[in-house]
Amino acid sequence: MGSLLGGMALVAAGALVPASAAAKPRDLVVPTAAYPTIQSAVDAASPGDHIAVRPGVYREQVSIAKDVTLTGAGAKKTTIRAPQQLVTGADGLNSIVTLDHAAHVKISGLAVSGPGSGTCDAGALGAGIRVLGGAHLDLSHARVTHIQDTPMAPCFHSANAILIGALPVGTGSAAIRDSEITDYQGSGIVVLNEGSHATLLRNVVTGQKRLSTDGIEFVGAIGRIEENVVSDNACREPDPGCGTDFFNDVQHAGILAGGAGTVIAKNRLSRNQLGIYAFDTAEIRHNNLIDNEFFGMALQDGTFTATKDTIRGGVGGVAAIASAVDTTARLDHVKITKTSGDPIQTFECCGFTATVTAEP
Repeated sequence: MGSLLGGMALVAAGALVPASAAAKPRDLVVPTAAYPTIQSAVDAASPGDHIAVRPGVYREQVSIAKDVTLTGAGAKKTTIRAPQQLVTGADGLNSIVTLDHAAHVKISGLAVSGPGSGTCDAGALGAGIRVLGGAHLDLSHARVTHIQDTPMAPCFHSANAILIGALPVGTGSAAIRDSEITDYQGSGIVVLNEGSHATLLRNVVTGQKRLSTDGIEFVGAIGRIEENVVSDNACREPDPGCGTDFFNDVQHAGILAGGAGTVIAKNRLSRNQLGIYAFDTAEIRHNNLIDNEFFGMALQDGTFTATKDTIRGGVGGVAAIASAVDTTARLDHVKITKTSGDPIQTFECCGFTATVTAEP
């Protein structure tokens, strides 16, 4: 016979209530007398609780280390904005919203916005949303914008709109969908380190034309990047080393990713320096690449198959690059038109070879 206490929980008054009732999630509303700020509601919440944020602008940093749901009144109505002074997080960065300690957090219907008030030398804005410590972000119908310093400056490794995981150690994960990421100083979405992963669906990721930016960047991490619209990312002055030489210059891309299990599909990429820059391997299919300045697609140091992609404009359509291993690329019904140079080009260094086969 089971214990009577096994299905009951003690309350403060000493009475017994069903454990299921004691664990029932609560709805916390911001702002109210009990919860004047989002952080006060997060601090008071228990795992599983829902925090509803009314329309308004909330000038605060928010740190979340428990499983909660945060819902605004809409991305154009509810905004978490960087305060005048940002407090440095455990990772050494100043971020507006931080998820840590393996928390699973759902955020929807709100905006996270800068700018920050720091500089490259003091208090630079680290990220709009920071995910570390094995935490998971579920972001939908949201907006992350104006992630930059005042004045905007090319601060090294700063002001990424959404930053997931860490190097050399540290992981995070995310599912980001139906959201807008725009006007960032560094990159739109960055996923770092082996063990980190993300699924990105139907987002709009837009850089700006003043500083060097990347749209979506996976470094060591893997995931699915599908049905996104990514534009206006390139290497720009005053950054040193911008250029078209793959071995000696720097290029930036709308999507930079690679690794076994990575899927890049059905995205629309336009006006980037490179549309897709893939390393190692990736499943690339049904992307539409339009007027990317240098190449629609650059495939480096690995084995690749691109299927039914459409490339229009730019210096070239597909570049195959070999600098560390032999590179092979198979183009299966990839359509390339209106390039100013050869539609398919190879770049080889250090004794390695690059080979492209194209099937009509």
